[in-house]
Amino acid sequence: MSAPTSKISQLADAVEKVNQKLLFVAALFLLVLVPFLVARVVLQWSLTSIPQLLHWALVAFFFIILIFWAWLISGDRGDSFFTALYAQGVKWPVLYSIALLVFSLPCFAALTVTLGRVGLISFQPPIPDADTAIASVQDFYLWHFMDSIPGLDIPKTLRWENPYAYTDRLSGWILLTFKLAVILPVIGSFATWNRLRKRTTNDRKAQHK
Repeated sequence: MSAPTSKISQLADAVEKVNQKLLFVAALFLLVLVPFLVARVVLQWSLTSIPQLLHWALVAFFFIILIFWAWLISGDRGDSFFTALYAQGVKWPVLYSIALLVFSLPCFAALTVTLGRVGLISFQPPIPDADTAIASVQDFYLWHFMDSIPGLDIPKTLRWENPYAYTDRLSGWILLTFKLAVILPVIGSFATWNRLRKRTTNDRKAQHK
């Protein structure tokens, strides 16, 4: 290979790497941050600004999206979904799982705050009755996700205390639903992505032998 050809090849590889990073940032924004911000803003607004019946309808709507999302990335269906994405050149299909986790936080927080306002659940310390209520309760669910990651002990390592403790049975059922519907699919998808990545790397090594 001549020197000019080699330089052109190196330049093309560099451009490809930059493009991949830009695509990753764009996907992170569009797939992770935008749904989260929409859910957070809409649910906080509906909590304080519209009749409770309409607010419940919005909560149900966001949970339908959440349940479909979790269904899509779970089990064999999730394996097939991630495999197809990886085969099409999407190197970070796990972003769909991160997006699910982030999107779920305002949904479960809104459900918790709403039930707390009608006296069906009880947290200690009490959930603030303010515009920061959903943001505050999000940390409760995020803490439980971090605590569920095996082997890392993230809350303990960071000396991050659980911001709330629940004192009723319904909150326990809601938290269990969060773990089954969100945490298990998200952690499982990371394992799937890691397996796909290793398999692709091994296939490339075999081709170059």
